[in-house]
Amino acid sequence: MFKLLSLLLLVGSSLAHSLECNLEQGLNSKQLKVLRSADAIKRIGLNRVLLGREVYDVSVVYNAQSNQFVALVGETHIKGPRSSVLGKKVVNQFPVRIVEGIPKKEAEYIGQNLPALSKSLGWQRVLLRYLTFNPFGSTITAAEKHGYTFLPGYDLVLLNKKRLLRVPTTTSEEIVSHLTADIMAGGQYINLPMESGDFITPSSNDSYILVARNVRMAKNILFYVDEQVVKKTPLVVVGAAHLPGLLNLLAERGYQECSNF
Repeated sequence: MFKLLSLLLLVGSSLAHSLECNLEQGLNSKQLKVLRSADAIKRIGLNRVLLGREVYDVSVVYNAQSNQFVALVGETHIKGPRSSVLGKKVVNQFPVRIVEGIPKKEAEYIGQNLPALSKSLGWQRVLLRYLTFNPFGSTITAAEKHGYTFLPGYDLVLLNKKRLLRVPTTTSEEIVSHLTADIMAGGQYINLPMESGDFITPSSNDSYILVARNVRMAKNILFYVDEQVVKKTPLVVVGAAHLPGLLNLLAERGYQECSNF
């Protein structure tokens, strides 16, 4: 009886955070097509056993008060050729991408003080790609090859992976101040960092990886949207483990999942 009640409460909570959306209002047909293709692709055979069934977990959320859509893609950072090509098609359909990426000082702290975490994020992940014949990495890397990329804490703005400007990029406010009219109207992709802001002491625990970082990610997504830096539907790209927490945090601010996606 208790298990049944818990299940009903979980379903009720999920329904409370979802609604049927007019998706065509926020997404064009090409965007919808590639997002649905990404959500549908699955691993097969031994790869499914070793790496899990899902490659991409896709959600679209909508805030009725602000009339704002946000598309979110949770991805595994290990992919085969088919999944990698599809990921590139997804990011290429969105002029503005908001992407995961640990800030400079935290990355340095991990390298100096947390060798196990550093290895799992570095060479161990690369080794796993090749051992499982999935040599392609994050869709975030693919996104950052094109357009303007603001590197959090590195005080660098890149254009097509080449250094363009050396300006402060520690906070989202600083980053927005560099989004000139020329950049916004220039027809280039824009990659905004989801993890700019105050230093968070890294650890190997979920309290850092999936709690503190998620709070920072949600704060920055909302800042970019609320400040109307993003006027059209942005694409958020994160590791799949971050997606459930992000959806919950965005729901607290009125963003409901589109049940008809």
